Amino acid sequence: MIHFCSVSVAGQKDKNILTLCRPVGIVPVVKKGEKGMSSRPSSRERILDTAEDVVLKEGATHMTLDAVASKAGVSKGGLIYHFPSQRDLLQAMVKRFAGNMKACKAKFRATLPASPVREIKASILAWFTLGDEYRRAATALLAAVIRDPKLLDDVRKERLKTMAGILNASPSPDRVTILLLAMEGIWMSELLGISNFTKSARNQIKRTLLQLADEWFRPPATSVPQKCPRRQKNMSDSVSK
Repeated sequence: MIHFCSVSVAGQKDKNILTLCRPVGIVPVVKKGEKGMSSRPSSRERILDTAEDVVLKEGATHMTLDAVASKAGVSKGGLIYHFPSQRDLLQAMVKRFAGNMKACKAKFRATLPASPVREIKASILAWFTLGDEYRRAATALLAAVIRDPKLLDDVRKERLKTMAGILNASPSPDRVTILLLAMEGIWMSELLGISNFTKSARNQIKRTLLQLADEWFRPPATSVPQKCPRRQKNMSDSVSK
């Protein structure tokens, strides 16, 4: 029988914490924000990782709650506690990927000086830095969300918001749109496994895009109107008639 009780913690005089008493022993409840004894990923993260594995190795149609629970080493009830339905599981996978991408961009943004070009340069650096782990997650999501495109609604809104901010800050929106499309096109080709760029070529493309971003976000030089040259007097005009 599972019930709650209060016990004293060794080394902490007169301090009680809430514990979960089970037939197999007493397990201290870890408060939110405190680190537990183990550095292993939480069961929630393990479930998400397993769901990606199932999609990649067996296909999106095999990503059932039963299959994920079995491969993640958790009970069906334990999985449902975190993700009541398959859609909730997919939604969590999308949110985790989007959150990781946003954090990656924020990391690069913090290293760049404040300027109109900072946002697009942070995006370029982030997209070109994402490793196999992110591509793996994105590939799994691409296969899974085909069954429910509405799962990408939040991602779509965030992308449009980001693009609008970049374009509004640019003096050359048409050119900057080309940068965005080039950046996402390279990422998509890698996602589909059809990119043939070497690591060296890839780095050169990144440098070129960053250079173009600096150039195309530079305010156009204001042309100074030239003064009309003063009319030279004709020698004959200065001779009194």
